[in-house]
Amino acid sequence: MKIKRSELHFYELLRDYLYMYLIVQRKFSPATVKNYTDSLELYRLYLREQKGIPFDKAGFHCFTKDMVYDYCIWLRDSQSKAVSTINLRLSAIKSFLCYCSEEDVSLTELYLKVKTIHYFKGKTDPKLEYLKPAQLEAVFSAPDTTTRNGRRNQFFMIYAYETGGRVEELVSMTLGDIIRNGGSVQIRLHGKGDKTRYNPLPEEVIPHLNAYISEFHPDGKNTDYLFYTIHNGKHTKMSPRTVNAFLATYAKHLHETDPAFPENLHCHVFRHSIGMAMYKAGIPISYIKDFLGHSSLDSTTIYAHADNDAMAEALRSVDQEALPETDDAGSIISFPQKKWKGKEEYLLRFCGLG
Repeated sequence: MKIKRSELHFYELLRDYLYMYLIVQRKFSPATVKNYTDSLELYRLYLREQKGIPFDKAGFHCFTKDMVYDYCIWLRDSQSKAVSTINLRLSAIKSFLCYCSEEDVSLTELYLKVKTIHYFKGKTDPKLEYLKPAQLEAVFSAPDTTTRNGRRNQFFMIYAYETGGRVEELVSMTLGDIIRNGGSVQIRLHGKGDKTRYNPLPEEVIPHLNAYISEFHPDGKNTDYLFYTIHNGKHTKMSPRTVNAFLATYAKHLHETDPAFPENLHCHVFRHSIGMAMYKAGIPISYIKDFLGHSSLDSTTIYAHADNDAMAEALRSVDQEALPETDDAGSIISFPQKKWKGKEEYLLRFCGLG
């Protein structure tokens, strides 16, 4: 059936919100835009699968307060989603409707009613610990590299981050797990459930690897542990306790000088840090899953949830910027003036004129 021009209004606003407002006007990062897009896509699937409303029949009649609230309850009771996830999905819908009310005054009542849905309370997901780029640089610089152990510890931290390995995978690694092919290097990691994966080592890390092997394994055999401690003159497997001990020392010192640095640092934080860096760079979740050796995507999506803080801040700024000005009685006086950039070019492309 041919769709009438008036029936395209919903789809036009949705398109402008995702591809114009968020990207051009708000200049959100690709990862943040993806969070908004995913939230609205999940609502679309809910409407299709739970309400029997296909996308070509969707419209603003699907965004009533009752329907949005029912969606949140479905996420909580049928899908067992965490409170933080439910609130994230609700925030995205509110943000979209807020934008629509700004574009079309007739949609203001719809937005204001949905806006009255309170955010859910209860147990939230545990906070994912990861280091930001500046913190990584600080901890990599923390060891005293004039000492042998300092050089070992520095390389261990760089290696832990770049490979995404678990502490047991790292301390169990042998020289035979470093596979060279011309100028490139692959790392073999033996993970949980006796599963093996191969991760590429970035080109800029190879000189660090070569320097470490040159000093610590001048005559090494493939069966030698890459990281070791010396007992009775022999190389023995480094224990996770040893790793945690030197990490704790660096964390304590860095936390004293910068309270924002985590007071407790463990090897898994480097794994989380590379996972978050990959997610923020827009690398597909499925690739991150394979890189980290997760058995299912459920474990990997923690990086999407952990990025909620940045998204929540963006959502708050959207809500505040787009709220209409009201008088003491609550009546709308005016809507904020929009500062569009590049809209003409976008509309030309949208209409097929550019």
